[in-house]
Amino acid sequence: MRIATMAAIACAAGLALTACDPAAGTTPETQTSAKAGAKTSGKPKAAKAVPIKLVAKRAVARKSVLSQGGALSCVKVTVTNQAKKPLEVNPLYFSITDTKGVKHTPDDAMGEYDGEIDTTTLAAREKAVGMVCGKGHFVPKVLAMTNPLFSEAARAEVA
Repeated sequence: MRIATMAAIACAAGLALTACDPAAGTTPETQTSAKAGAKTSGKPKAAKAVPIKLVAKRAVARKSVLSQGGALSCVKVTVTNQAKKPLEVNPLYFSITDTKGVKHTPDDAMGEYDGEIDTTTLAAREKAVGMVCGKGHFVPKVLAMTNPLFSEAARAEVA
């Protein structure tokens, strides 16, 4: 019984480590650059459609009644599902990287402002618009969105 249990645990650990290998190139930028570096046969190829389109712009948040004060740095985001499969959107799936390279998550600022992006599921070609904020005063540079398994699904430069 112990041997079977240990074998099952070892197998599961092996699968988990293989599935989470960052060197496998699972980020959108890595996949794009790997394809761009490949040699072409001289025929033009159509660009592959991006499944998630993000548009991010700096914004100022209106404080909510739950606000405890303090500075918030915010981004207004538009998420468009360009895939055929449903897309889950959740404010906790976003992060903001500032101009100094520091990553800020919205979990500390939840409920502090109005207009937060809703938790929803988008069908094909649907959009969701809302705010993503981080605590503190910083200049947002990049907005990233993860999928439910917390691997990066899309990113956009903040205008």
